[in-house]
Amino acid sequence: MAFSAQQTKRMQVAILIVAGVVVAVLAIAVFSGALVPASSSTTAQDGAAAQQNQGSASGTTSSEAHDMTHVDANYEGTVEQLQAQYDADPSNPSALLKLANGYFDWGAAALQVAETDEDNAHVVDLFNQAIARYDDYLADNPDSKSVEVDRAICIFYTGDTDRAIATLEDFVAADDSFGPAWANLGMFYENAGRTDDARGAYECAIEADADDAFGVRTYAQGRLDALDGE
Repeated sequence: MAFSAQQTKRMQVAILIVAGVVVAVLAIAVFSGALVPASSSTTAQDGAAAQQNQGSASGTTSSEAHDMTHVDANYEGTVEQLQAQYDADPSNPSALLKLANGYFDWGAAALQVAETDEDNAHVVDLFNQAIARYDDYLADNPDSKSVEVDRAICIFYTGDTDRAIATLEDFVAADDSFGPAWANLGMFYENAGRTDDARGAYECAIEADADDAFGVRTYAQGRLDALDGE
């Protein structure tokens, strides 16, 4: 399937969320449903380095750029603009999806800097905002695989691992051909301590993305190797 430039930009933010931030002790790669072939993407580490460089160039130190106040300042205006665009044309599904993605990106950035209970509650609210808008989008576009997966990732990062697992289990039961769904399901299982189920999901991810077009095979094989080494 083809992905837009907007989705490509989102993937660079969402593909990797640093281990140990809120919900995981693993080095977890989160495969956004907006994944593009690996050959045309940059890594999350590259994106993080670029953000740090931008912060230095603007006179903002790395520590300042990575607290919740600055994350909110960076994203709030953008999301307000996306909301205004949607309000001006609520029949436009692209505007709704961009708004949902805006909340996803904001939540992902906030997750990386959350330290307090208040911060964590803020993160959950942002992901819930994204989920609500993905729900609205899927009501009229039920066959959007990438959105289904992004919605499940949001559920996972609200802390509701069981619901996230159930969501992707339903997805792969209906369509077992989308590698990012299997990769995320394996990660969700692994986070829940369901190692055997995780292995099975990673094996399915490898099969679904046999040519590694989305980088899923490489990630899943890496996780299998890590599990076998434990």
